[in-house]
Amino acid sequence: MTTSPVLSAEVARRVLDAALTQAANLKVAVTVAVVDSGGNLQTLARMDTATFWSTNVATHKAITAAGLGLPTVAFAKFAAQDPILLATMATQPGSALLPGGIPIFVDGAIAGAIGVAGGTKGEDEPIAEAGAAAAAG
Repeated sequence: MTTSPVLSAEVARRVLDAALTQAANLKVAVTVAVVDSGGNLQTLARMDTATFWSTNVATHKAITAAGLGLPTVAFAKFAAQDPILLATMATQPGSALLPGGIPIFVDGAIAGAIGVAGGTKGEDEPIAEAGAAAAAG
């Protein structure tokens, strides 16, 4: 029997906390969502003054990264070369092709993903990267 890696609640919280710390360091209010490999929300935090819509966007970024196994920004660049693919992905409910979604790997397999939304000057991606890096411990 083959098993998929599990993103434990402890690791999901470590990912969340690292991202929130990076956001605070950058002085930007964001929402951070962490999902498992199936796109199910494990943990979410919306910082004070982060916009209400950022909760959905962060979750969609995480779901997209988990489903594709790629950072959302990388897939968006790839999809931009194929207008049909880009249009198809852009109309899928729950998907987001914006920077800030990063898959989380455990033992070389996708265990989940982090999504960050709310930055206005490109902060979402580095915040998500800081969170994903914390998964390794």
